[in-house]
Amino acid sequence: MKKAFVLFAIIFILILGDNMIEALHNTLIFAPTREFITTPDTEGINYEEVFIKTEDGETLYGYFLPYKDKTKNTILYLHGNADNISSWYTACTEIQKKVPVNALVVDYRGYGKSTGSPTRIGVIKDAVAMYDFLIEKGYSNNEISIYGRSIGGAIGLELAKRKEVKSIVLQSSFTCIKDIAKDIYPIFPQAIIKNDLLNSAQIIKGIEIPILISHGALDETVPIKHSHKLFELANEPKKLIILEGAGHNDVASFFNKEYFDFLKKLFTA
Repeated sequence: MKKAFVLFAIIFILILGDNMIEALHNTLIFAPTREFITTPDTEGINYEEVFIKTEDGETLYGYFLPYKDKTKNTILYLHGNADNISSWYTACTEIQKKVPVNALVVDYRGYGKSTGSPTRIGVIKDAVAMYDFLIEKGYSNNEISIYGRSIGGAIGLELAKRKEVKSIVLQSSFTCIKDIAKDIYPIFPQAIIKNDLLNSAQIIKGIEIPILISHGALDETVPIKHSHKLFELANEPKKLIILEGAGHNDVASFFNKEYFDFLKKLFTA
């Protein structure tokens, strides 16, 4: 009965066509929210509101968070699949407590105050627009590093394939959409998942910049095997840091001296 149901589901979705399949992908992948729970104002954090236009006409909203002292080293923080920057900007400020970098954190289309709806193609365009914003702001490619959290790691690799950057961090990320779908939705018909976008396992083979891959040892959302596989496929120079005791959503609580020391090396050396 189960096999018959899965077969029926595959046939049904294939009949609906590529647009329906892509819409299903996007529904399963992205979980945006519009409501803001806080802003940097509430904590007295120095920041600049930014509005970034994408090549296909969307407007992205985010924050540029300058470091307390003058520096050109800057991270482009690509957040996870849920919530919006009101939940994510503090990840940048926590990094800034240990590492002297500016940070740009911007919502993908459909998140927070950004226009549109998220799609796999769309969020890659969004990342390119964020990068171009930093270039237009006066930062050079050897001053910009990518920090990708969860799905942000996959988006970050797509960006690094298209643009020159100094270094990249993949935090709690996955190998490809098909693999993570199999882990999270084991009964989902794998045959309809296309691997041409957000396929980190394939893209990472062609990335030739310093890379840190890190993962919580107890992550049940994205199993740790994903980072072990990405590390195996990555080119040198590379570093793997496993955070003992950390899950997926609480990983920042387990960042240690080794972690921050390596971030400093990646972003500022």
